[in-house]
Amino acid sequence: VMEECHWYGWFIDYWLEGGLMRDIFSHKITTPEHWYMLMIPGGYSREELDYDLVVGPDTVVSPSYDPHCTNGDVSGGCEPVAVISAEKLRDYNEGKAETAKIAEVLHNDDRTGKYVINQQAWDCIWTELIPRGKGAKTVYQRPGHFETDYNFSAEMLEEMI
Repeated sequence: VMEECHWYGWFIDYWLEGGLMRDIFSHKITTPEHWYMLMIPGGYSREELDYDLVVGPDTVVSPSYDPHCTNGDVSGGCEPVAVISAEKLRDYNEGKAETAKIAEVLHNDDRTGKYVINQQAWDCIWTELIPRGKGAKTVYQRPGHFETDYNFSAEMLEEMI
């Protein structure tokens, strides 16, 4: 579980740093060669991906960015346009405002804006999906499971930060 939390922290850093190439395990800035090795699912063992083995313990690495972020594959680069909280989205006091954050981003984007429903319907959509539970089933509707069953420990949260 802690390894997955570590990965979440790396993933958050990746987006907040605009696609900066970092080693998944040490979070050190890494080389493109090492990065591409890391990006092959199941291609290498963790030992084969060791930073010191591939890059070298004393190597000075110049920052490089994921080409998907710099060549236009991801329009606007790999930087967040909004930070959304899943917890707030489900919260009965903050959910509508969090839904509006998502809708505003989509509405203000030239590619998606013309497809976004009228602002007057945003609250209604949230009410139908969250309090009334319509739409696709989520982990929160699983029989015998409760939202309180899914908590991060302080150690897990620290690892992600």
